[in-house]
Amino acid sequence: MAFTTRISLLVRVKAGNEIAWHEFRDKYKILILLCGQDRGLTPAENDELVQDVMWEIFRKNIIGNYDPDHIPDDITFHYDPSHGRFRHFLRGIIHHHASKILKKRNRHVELDDPKQQIPEPQEDVWEKLWDEEWKQQILDEALTELKGHVKPKTYQAFDLCAIQGRPVKEVASLLDISIESVYQAKSRCVDKLKDIISKLEE
Repeated sequence: MAFTTRISLLVRVKAGNEIAWHEFRDKYKILILLCGQDRGLTPAENDELVQDVMWEIFRKNIIGNYDPDHIPDDITFHYDPSHGRFRHFLRGIIHHHASKILKKRNRHVELDDPKQQIPEPQEDVWEKLWDEEWKQQILDEALTELKGHVKPKTYQAFDLCAIQGRPVKEVASLLDISIESVYQAKSRCVDKLKDIISKLEE
C-alpha cells in the first residue's frame, strides 16, 4: 500500500490515523518475535505468540470481523487512543500471551520432570527488555524516515560515521567529499533524527 508521505508507522498508529493492516502485522511481528525470544520461547512457541497477539487484536474488533490471516488488502487497522498509550496496549497483550505459553509449557514439563520448568522473568526484567526492544523499534522507524528526508550521500555519511563509527577522514575518502561535508551531514542527520524520535515518543 502506497502512502503519499513518509510518516512513521508509530506516529500514524498513535495519532489514531488508519494504516494498512498488513503493514501493521509485518512491522510488529518483528517486535513480537523479539519479545518472545526475550521470554525464552522456542521458534514454534514464538510463531504461536505472533498468532495469539494478532488474534487478540482481531478479537477486540479493532479491524472489523475478518480472519487476521486472510484480511483483504484494502482493509485498514485503526487504533483508538481511548485504549491508552499504544505502547502499553501492545505490551500488555504480548506479556499476557507469552505468559500463557510459558505456563502451558511448564504444565507439560511438570509431568516429566518438575526441575525442567522454566521460570518466567521477573516483572522488572521483562519491563527492561520491553523498553530496549521498543526503543530499537522506534530507532529503526526513525532511521527509515530519516532516509526520506535527506540526500542519499548525506545519509551514507551519517551512517558510516555515526552508526558504524568509522573515522571522518575515512568516510570523506570513501564518499569523495570534504571532511567538513561529513561533519555537516552528521550534524544535520543527528538533529533530524532527534526530532523524529521526539515525535515518536510523544
